[in-house]
Amino acid sequence: MEVNKETKFTLSIETAVSILVTVAMIIGMWYSLQAEIELAKELPEPEVSRMEYDLKDQMVRDSILNTEEKVEKLEEKVDSVKDDTRMIQETLLDMNNKWGLQMNNKFISYLVLTFCSLSSWLHSQSVNLNSFAEIQGLNIQKCAVVQVNASWNHANRVQVEKLSKLCYVAEIDLNNKKIGAVIQKEWKIKVVPTIIILKEGVEVMRYEPGISMRFDEQEVFDKIKKEIQWQEKIW
Repeated sequence: MEVNKETKFTLSIETAVSILVTVAMIIGMWYSLQAEIELAKELPEPEVSRMEYDLKDQMVRDSILNTEEKVEKLEEKVDSVKDDTRMIQETLLDMNNKWGLQMNNKFISYLVLTFCSLSSWLHSQSVNLNSFAEIQGLNIQKCAVVQVNASWNHANRVQVEKLSKLCYVAEIDLNNKKIGAVIQKEWKIKVVPTIIILKEGVEVMRYEPGISMRFDEQEVFDKIKKEIQWQEKIW
């Protein structure tokens, strides 16, 4: 078929209406899409992602600060041990000179090392519970403070051994394959670390940190001491 300026096309009313409807739909969709784009431009940026970023950033900063504080405390302890060691050594040497004790330097060093080991043990009486049999032993403890934590959250661990003079102190690691999952379910642990006060194996109080997963150590110690003192009145 040859097309030229004299060629004529015939178009039915039905076809014309279909074309018009199709064009109208396309135009309508285009305007609708443009309106949605303009509306999207006016919407505020999502706050959730920013909140998540700020939260993670704060957690990292808190963890770093916590680590720095623990390093400083360790340095203070090391300095204290050095001072104690020097004082003990001087005392033993003085005793040796005054009383004529036949102690050579090796024996004196041995006594100093023994004393330091004993002192360290006395100030670190926190028991790690690694089996259900050991956990059952909590039932015979009149008062027990148990810290439930996870090895991946060690930076936020509370030094509960400082409470060993008040009552029995123990720790449970949820990463322990034998008991971790069961303890988390049975004890309803929602966040780590969680510190629980037990009376003959029965929970009387628990303490959970905020969203930072970190306790203010002195603050929680004060709360635990007050609770233990209160419980002692009714035990």
